[in-house]
Amino acid sequence: MKDVKYISTDSLDAVIVENDYIKVIVYRKVDSPYGWTKREPRNAALGVDKEDFNYNYIFKAVNEVYSVFPCEEIDELLTKVNKYYEKQNKKQV
Repeated sequence: MKDVKYISTDSLDAVIVENDYIKVIVYRKVDSPYGWTKREPRNAALGVDKEDFNYNYIFKAVNEVYSVFPCEEIDELLTKVNKYYEKQNKKQV
């Protein structure tokens, strides 16, 4: 069974498989009047090696769905993914 890790922001997920393959999933948020939020997947970009997972890769996936999207959320996802890999590298040493 493959080791899969999900790292999320409000509208984006990074799916890390076996610590070296990453794909991004773009969601549309739908707020309910009852207080919960549903996330509907809109785009699941093809996965790339972790070295190719960067701002441009995420931006292209987001740009297929949204014409306007907050850059801060892309930065937040990249920061979370980088922190995850920093933790993994410390565990391996």
